[in-house]
Amino acid sequence: MNEQINVELMAFYYYLSMAAYFGRVDVALPGCKSFFTQMHHEEYKHALKFFNYIQMRGGKVHLCAISPPDDQDWKCPLHAFKTALQLEIEVSRKLVAVNATAEKYGDLNASDFIITGFMEDQMKSVNELGRLTTVLSGVGDQALARFIFDKDLLKKCSEK
Repeated sequence: MNEQINVELMAFYYYLSMAAYFGRVDVALPGCKSFFTQMHHEEYKHALKFFNYIQMRGGKVHLCAISPPDDQDWKCPLHAFKTALQLEIEVSRKLVAVNATAEKYGDLNASDFIITGFMEDQMKSVNELGRLTTVLSGVGDQALARFIFDKDLLKKCSEK
């Protein structure tokens, strides 16, 4: 579970990088910034849930170094959303592995914590990012389409 804290914090760091990029004056995509800021907060909350769970169970929390994304120039929304989709798929895969370990050792409490506390949200995130990536794939380099996408995303994020 300590490793899962690091996985969640790595995603947190990536999303913070994406939010910072899209919030730049020379990029100015507030919808993308807002979306990735929300994702950043969600991953932070996930890391804290694991942190608190480990401590509640009497375990020791071991934090690891978090490396920044290799390239923090996200170039365009499609690049960032594709990266985010792959990141969420990897987070989901790691959660499944942690759950498998809990089941292997008969730790029903830990398994329940993972399944009820994370898996549905992960599937929703993968689905949402998949849909947004598909939409962006059709946008291409069209500035007006990108503007409309970003405006719609900002509205959606404001409603959350």
